[in-house]
Amino acid sequence: MDTELIAPVRQTLWGRLAVANFFLGGTGAGAYLVAVSLSGFSGTFLTRFALALGALAVLAGFLSVAVEAGRPLRGLRVLRMAETSWMSRETWAGGAFIALAALDFLLPWVGWRLAAAPAALFFTLAQGWVLSHCRGVMAWNVPILPLVFLVSALASGAGILGLLTPFGSREPERLALQMAALIVLSGFAWIVYSVWLRQDSAVLGIFIVGHLLPLVILVVGLRSPAYASVAAALAGVGVLIGQLQAKAWLILKMGVLRPITIASLALSTTTESGHGK
Repeated sequence: MDTELIAPVRQTLWGRLAVANFFLGGTGAGAYLVAVSLSGFSGTFLTRFALALGALAVLAGFLSVAVEAGRPLRGLRVLRMAETSWMSRETWAGGAFIALAALDFLLPWVGWRLAAAPAALFFTLAQGWVLSHCRGVMAWNVPILPLVFLVSALASGAGILGLLTPFGSREPERLALQMAALIVLSGFAWIVYSVWLRQDSAVLGIFIVGHLLPLVILVVGLRSPAYASVAAALAGVGVLIGQLQAKAWLILKMGVLRPITIASLALSTTTESGHGK
């Protein structure tokens, strides 16, 4: 057994406002990607509404993490490090998504909406890459995290669109089917991730509240078309709660720094010596 020189401690750099960034940003970008899959890039109400709502959510997420950093204006420096920093790439992708949404609002054009889709996709993956490249935190430094973030963003995006269905959505059944599929994918991704970390019991509450219950509600709604829109809205609430809970668990509970042991210190010294030759 390795002797610990420094015991594992919880990281304090990112807290609840960072959770807000990951949740709001992912939900906003995911909502646009889901809307595009349902309505295409035409100027339908759903597509344009999702683009505007998504951009506002991404912006709110950026503002949250900027406030948590303490000196928001200094955060602009991150834009200069796109070659080496995933946080910089996330910021550029999110900024591009916001800019394209603003352009589409002022001068509606299918080209803006086409370009916004890859920006949203890259943004959601970049959020996962930001964490997966944090080598100091074992629970984050895993290769599947970007995919977990992607399916989580799509599920929460479908969830927020589900809230619109009682207010005149023309395709509640299609949205309900897509939301159900994304809930299954998201649940599978979070289970795989938790098993990978041997934390399968911790994710049980996330699975029940944010996946199993919404899925049951959607199935009931699909069997009774008259209640499909209400079921989609209720399921959307559950999905959003579950994804927020999952992001909070990941950042606040699993954000524990690796312990410093004699073995790891010796390995680090050996590696540095090898690079110095």
